[in-house]
Amino acid sequence: DLHSFPTRRSSDLDPVRDRLLGLLAAACLVATLGLWGAQTLKQYALELMGSGMAAALAAEAALALAAFALPTIVMGALFSHLTIQARTVGMAFSRSLAFNTLGAAAAPLVFGVLLVPAVGPKFALLMVAIGYLVLSSPRAWRTPVVWGPTAMALAMAVWAPPLAFVDIPEGGRVVSYRDGAMATVSVVEDAQGVMRLRIDNRQQEGSSDSRVADARQALLPLLLHPAPKQVLFLGLGTGVTSFSAAEDPTLQVDAVELLPEVIEASDYFTRVLTGSESPPRRNLIAADARRYVRASSLQYDVIVADNFHPARSGSAALYTVEHFRAVRERLAAEGLFCQWLPLHQLDVETLRSIVQSFVAVYPDGRAMIATNSLETPVIGLVGRNGPPHFDAGQVRARLATAAWPQAPADFGFNDEFAVLGSFIAGPQSLARFAGSSKANTDDHPVVAYSAPRITYAPDSLPRDRLVALLRELTIESADVLGSTPDVAIQRRIAAYWAARTRYIEVGRDVRPSVDVERMLAQVREPLLSVLRTSPDFRPAYDPLLMMATALARVDTKASRKIGRAHV
Repeated sequence: DLHSFPTRRSSDLDPVRDRLLGLLAAACLVATLGLWGAQTLKQYALELMGSGMAAALAAEAALALAAFALPTIVMGALFSHLTIQARTVGMAFSRSLAFNTLGAAAAPLVFGVLLVPAVGPKFALLMVAIGYLVLSSPRAWRTPVVWGPTAMALAMAVWAPPLAFVDIPEGGRVVSYRDGAMATVSVVEDAQGVMRLRIDNRQQEGSSDSRVADARQALLPLLLHPAPKQVLFLGLGTGVTSFSAAEDPTLQVDAVELLPEVIEASDYFTRVLTGSESPPRRNLIAADARRYVRASSLQYDVIVADNFHPARSGSAALYTVEHFRAVRERLAAEGLFCQWLPLHQLDVETLRSIVQSFVAVYPDGRAMIATNSLETPVIGLVGRNGPPHFDAGQVRARLATAAWPQAPADFGFNDEFAVLGSFIAGPQSLARFAGSSKANTDDHPVVAYSAPRITYAPDSLPRDRLVALLRELTIESADVLGSTPDVAIQRRIAAYWAARTRYIEVGRDVRPSVDVERMLAQVREPLLSVLRTSPDFRPAYDPLLMMATALARVDTKASRKIGRAHV
């Protein structure tokens, strides 16, 4: 009760304040010390409570309780004591509360934004404890209540390891590690020399082993535009996608990335491609993609949005109707927008909500697939400001005049069928797929609430989701080519789509084996049937060729038989 001590002087309460400050510093140090065991505690909690989203949330709640419970209780006691002390000298409670609120507002800026990136989380947390001790009276420094926590803080500063969590594979190493105001970004290399970019040691944002897949996410949208000049990438990741586009000297490429640490880390991935710095026509911008789109006045021929992890804090806002509408305003007259979606990180119902949001802005939108990967399938939603259909001859001309150092064929784009064959759904099919799902909007952020579930408790394998999606979606030649009179082109593209779907279904059921003959026994006939459906479908021919080459070392006759069967 603030009115219980109207006549007591503030100096009478100083010993209590000193003890509370020392106790609070000790509580902060104990909580900080416990962070080194956070991974062990989480693993123990998961083993105790089992799997599933509820268990995962409970485990994270246990970590939060271990880190904040004790300091929070002592902070409450100290605040109550200080308000009583202030009341004895005539300061109103409202004024005490105002000063406390001001400090609470300034602390995240000082410690989270300024100190953590500068000195790391360990020293930033130690400075919190030291800050409470500094507020103690001079005479308290002669008592254990102050010098005890001080000694503990100094010992932790000298002997405790950095407060960093990085999973390093056997034989691997940490190439780069940076603490930022919003996230920790690391680059880890495994024993095979493959580097991976991670955010907060959880989300993998790409690797040096995914060059072809990353480049395809740039080349596909660019090849669908007849003559792009200005290109915008929302999200950077390893930087390989925007880097691949910028290797064309006729393109001006802007890439927006929220985390400055990701921009710095991307150099490790792009430098190994050419051994040089970033192309001069690639402009990297440290900014929030959503705000940049709204604030910019530039017009772009092609805008490519990265496959943002939908469960990551803030990413769901990049899948809203409002954001898609803002992106459309940045498109030039013939502009094209492609939103990539990580199907391996999405459940089908969340995908329906995102598609619903997309078709609300792009009713003539289409869907395509970036690669035929079964483990990390990526789906693209494509919208245009210009004519809704595509011209096969125009795509053929783009392939012939592409100015990239590497030919598009090196990334699987041998002809116009490989480009247009990436489509998996037309406007009507997307509308049916979205059905009655709620659109993801700023007022109703359904993705932010639904997406984390698959992270904690996946309901299916990515390959199974991909196959189920391809069976539900439909694509007709008229959806992509319009009313083209070239019947031969229509038949070939329809055959390509059928072969692609069959190829993915075959791949889902393959059991990998180091025995070439055993692998051939599994895939030979299915792949040959895919090629009979569409001789244009190169992805089915290439693995047969590689296995036949390997088999030729031990069985020449069997190898030749495969070649004759294909012919």
